[in-house]
Amino acid sequence: MGIATRKRREAFFQKNPHCVFCGGGTPATTVEHCPPRAMFQNRHWPEGFEFPSCDNCNHGTADHDLLVSMIARMDPFTEAGDRDGKLNGLMHGVHKQFPGLLQKMLPSAVEARRSNREFGISPDPGQTHQEVGVVNVTDEMREAVCVFARKLAKGTYYLHTQQSFPNEGCLLLKWFTNSDLLLDGRYTTFDLLQHMAGEVPPIQRSGRYLGDQFEYKLSLSPDSDILALQAIFGKAFGLVIFGCTIPGKLEASIERLREQNQNDGPFAVLQSRSLRNQIE
Repeated sequence: MGIATRKRREAFFQKNPHCVFCGGGTPATTVEHCPPRAMFQNRHWPEGFEFPSCDNCNHGTADHDLLVSMIARMDPFTEAGDRDGKLNGLMHGVHKQFPGLLQKMLPSAVEARRSNREFGISPDPGQTHQEVGVVNVTDEMREAVCVFARKLAKGTYYLHTQQSFPNEGCLLLKWFTNSDLLLDGRYTTFDLLQHMAGEVPPIQRSGRYLGDQFEYKLSLSPDSDILALQAIFGKAFGLVIFGCTIPGKLEASIERLREQNQNDGPFAVLQSRSLRNQIE
């Protein structure tokens, strides 16, 4: 490590001494990139999305980062997700870390033919329905998105408030795949939230706009105790995260929603002291 690099790291940790993913109580020893660098073409990741992290929070989610990076490059319309030619390498890495997962993601011939009819997808000459069809969403994918979403919410909250999101706070996730784009040409969930005021910062690196790969909108209450994060990753998937730093406040709303629907509700629980963990 060069002297200049070492000095930059020392200055970074002096300004950001604690891991933002642990709730602010653990000393930071590494710099975490969230979203992960591999998600972006030619590793041109967004400026500013570097966070103080402990070793466990950084390296303990490496497999999830790998899987989410591959998912985020899935574009059913163009080859935009593989402009740098790195998608195959990510797939090989996923196959190594998650044996059998790629096969589980592949629909059967019958499933692919049925879903392609629903989405209006027609294979080109020489292609099978499986090759162009929508992939199955597996438990491994759900878990990876949940782990990633929790870190993204905490990192983005810190980026905008310079405060760590507390461990006793609540974070809830709703995520959706590009099937919405295939059916309706847009993410309908975002339409329901378009009235919500919030900040939409430009996503850039060295003056290059990266909004075709990652965009987000963050809504914060005046005292920063309630947040709503909307994010979209290319033409692969989108997510909405609701959070509250006050224990029990958001949980009470979700419990009422569950009672009305008589089921577990529409959200995955990323963090809560009272709601059971749920991966959706």
